[in-house]
Amino acid sequence: MSRTTFLVNGREYIHQGDPAVVIGIDGSEPAYHEEAIKAGRMPWLKEQIEGRGTSWGAHCAIPTLTSPNNMFIATGHPPAVHGICGNYILDPSTGEEVLINDPKF
Repeated sequence: MSRTTFLVNGREYIHQGDPAVVIGIDGSEPAYHEEAIKAGRMPWLKEQIEGRGTSWGAHCAIPTLTSPNNMFIATGHPPAVHGICGNYILDPSTGEEVLINDPKF
């Protein structure tokens, strides 16, 4: 098996196998998607699930916010371990709350 290396943000990674794609649909209940698939409203997702893809309903981490849950997906650890507990942080230079994914950070 060939090993491919690549750099991201100055860190070298080794790719060892088939890639995986994770699609997270934020802000909704899995039952909504199931009903939309039955109604013919999500043909691409239906095709992926019935083809080579797999699906499972994942329960969110608490708090039920985007940033803590994205980090939960990426690391497999809850907010108590990965440390991201909200969508906002306090900007120390201004004292204001800003989105945690603000480009200036």
